[in-house]
Amino acid sequence: MTQDVEQHGTFRELRDRQVSFLRIGAVCGLVGTLGYVIAFVLHGDLPNQTTESVLTFIATRPWALHHFAIVLCFMLWAAALSGLGHSLTGGAAWVAGRLGQLSVVLGLAVLLWHYNIDGPALEQVADAWAATSGAEQAVHLERGTLLLLATAGMFPLYVALLLGLPFLLYGIALVLDPHYPSWLGWVGIAAGGLAFVVGATNFAGFDVLPMNLFVLTVLVLDFWMLAVARLMWRRATSLAPLPA
Repeated sequence: MTQDVEQHGTFRELRDRQVSFLRIGAVCGLVGTLGYVIAFVLHGDLPNQTTESVLTFIATRPWALHHFAIVLCFMLWAAALSGLGHSLTGGAAWVAGRLGQLSVVLGLAVLLWHYNIDGPALEQVADAWAATSGAEQAVHLERGTLLLLATAGMFPLYVALLLGLPFLLYGIALVLDPHYPSWLGWVGIAAGGLAFVVGATNFAGFDVLPMNLFVLTVLVLDFWMLAVARLMWRRATSLAPLPA
């Protein structure tokens, strides 16, 4: 009898933990997606004519703060995907979810590396360039050119490892998990797979697909995250409390 009570208590604790993961993940997914959409729109497209036009564009904006906000949104996405991963059942789905979690960590590391240059470093150079003239301004212009080359080289890797691989793996997990609709998994596979191929091929120097295709994957993944957040919240609600 005592053993049955202990097993019942353990099962109840595990289920309560799963419900908490689902609810917190759903909220993080919703807030992170809405924040990312706003940040993505406000970011705009960098002018691609000259380095001077890019530095002028950056110098008129809170560039580092803007990129910090995007990092926070991706961290919320990571929390949401972690909650999703803890709700997966079945061997293959569980494994795919865990691999997805690992790829999110890797993608966030690349993002932080990339945004440290694309954010505060470029803002400092842009502000210095705008405030100087003559030979000193030419030095800042050269630094800005080097930083832009570095960000352009890292950007495809960020797309492949943060917008691509994690969602490809989580899409596979959702297809294999009986508690989530398979169509949602296939959408994740399609969007994440496209982002991974676009980022990986451009990073490797093969112009197979245009880099601008990542915008399409971002739009699809925004709707995908909202759908996942809704389903996670519904599943948490459907888990009736166990009797004491």
